[in-house]
Amino acid sequence: MLKVAYIDHTAKWSGGEVALFNILTNIGKEIQPLVILAEEGALAERLRERGIDVRIIPLDESIRSRGRNTVNLGAPAAALKLLSYGGKLAPLLKEEKVDCVHTNSLKSALYGAIAAKKAGVPLIWHIRDHIGTPYLKPVVAKAIRVLSRLLPNGVIANSHSTLNALELPRTKKTLVVYSAFAKAIGEGALKRSQQQDFNVLLVGRLAHWKGQHIVLEAAKAFKQDPRVKFWLAGDALFGEEEYKQELLQKIEQDDLTNVSLLGHVDDIQGLMSNADLLIHTSITPEPFGQVIVEGMAAGLPVIASNEGGPVEIVVPGQTGLLIQPGDPAVLADAITWMLNHPAERRQMAENGMKRVKEHFVIENTVKDIVDYYKGLLAAT
Repeated sequence: MLKVAYIDHTAKWSGGEVALFNILTNIGKEIQPLVILAEEGALAERLRERGIDVRIIPLDESIRSRGRNTVNLGAPAAALKLLSYGGKLAPLLKEEKVDCVHTNSLKSALYGAIAAKKAGVPLIWHIRDHIGTPYLKPVVAKAIRVLSRLLPNGVIANSHSTLNALELPRTKKTLVVYSAFAKAIGEGALKRSQQQDFNVLLVGRLAHWKGQHIVLEAAKAFKQDPRVKFWLAGDALFGEEEYKQELLQKIEQDDLTNVSLLGHVDDIQGLMSNADLLIHTSITPEPFGQVIVEGMAAGLPVIASNEGGPVEIVVPGQTGLLIQPGDPAVLADAITWMLNHPAERRQMAENGMKRVKEHFVIENTVKDIVDYYKGLLAAT
């Protein structure tokens, strides 16, 4: 049995943390996980409920919440604090005799490198972010690319798009493994067929790059159609409260009574069972698009931006539509097409569920990761 330390700077219930939870709760008996988090939160609570060993070593909130693109006079001091924090983790890694370290976020990749090197164990970076502009400033993206060549023994990416953005040499041991679906496929399809409204759902934290403001502009085109409702599930998580307020003001100013901001929703699958269409409107390349897989598994046709990870998930014309990002008129036209083609929507839903079963189930993901661990450790 291999003992693997999984390190993350946040315990908030966000995309990368949901993906980590799915991995750890399905990883099997060959791996003994030790999860080291920098704060308490939903991820820690849910992992403990499943009997997984979770340790909290607090990291100053000002460092945990520091923006990925914050390059200012405070950056050197913040970097030193991250490095010092990494040093605090090394004794725990030694004491627990872990075989390797698997980091789950960009911040944890940096301090996890210090911890792993001091403990003398192999380091794996799991990259879930698009390492490039406009998601990252050029100087930040370049620094991460350089460090990804030097620090980790291996790199796991959540899509080919994410891996390609790193520009790693062929000598680096890499793995592309999708953030897979870990629940029953096809739940809610019968319930959906009994509805009269046409509910358009977007799931994701409220952030400018996620494109909720594009949805509000597109929603104007449907104000006179009482059937069409827009549901935006998700909340401001990482210092994005100002953007949330902008959305609320926009809804009020434009009298968008057809739009509902639902906030954080625990039962996303239940919400999807009452939706008719999933939209994914990121205006910068999405690293993967886990919620797209969840929507397809729930029997929803999908409209997604044609950049980044969604291109690897959605088959245009078969499981949904891929559209130019950032254009409300294009989004509104795609929604109108879906609304007016119920037979095609149903076929897309069927094709989507089939595609999830073939390519995005958790059993394949954890098998690939375990095999990767074995190969990496054998080579170090």
